[in-house]
Amino acid sequence: MDGWVEGILEGLEQLHPINDNIEYTYLNFLSHFESQFADSTKQEVAQVSLDRLAFHFPNINQYISDFEMLVRKARYTIGSCELMNMFLKGLHHFPHIVERVIDKSPTDYYDLKEKTIMVVKNQQLLQALKNSANPTPFQQNFQ
Repeated sequence: MDGWVEGILEGLEQLHPINDNIEYTYLNFLSHFESQFADSTKQEVAQVSLDRLAFHFPNINQYISDFEMLVRKARYTIGSCELMNMFLKGLHHFPHIVERVIDKSPTDYYDLKEKTIMVVKNQQLLQALKNSANPTPFQQNFQ
């Protein structure tokens, strides 16, 4: 690595600040440096993390945020059917949610995401209504 860095530094020292586009050269250097020395397992780690990602009710926004971050790191294409299946796989602890989302026939990833948010919000509402309709077991009834 020392030889590579020395070669780059020699090249940079020969640049003229006005005649040579220093900003472009610097950005080009960063790009080459990252491709040469960046963590080569970052993409694989993201793929494994994506495979293990699971939705925890009711935190759908956190699940989507984590999913999309890992998708970018793993360099997957957002529009692929494989990605839609990965998204649904993360909901496996809640088969009733997966079933309701699939029943709505999502057409692409963005549609799948919106329909999943809607189904989870409906589940939250149903749960809140159910909890408010049933008195707690330790509540006293005064007459």
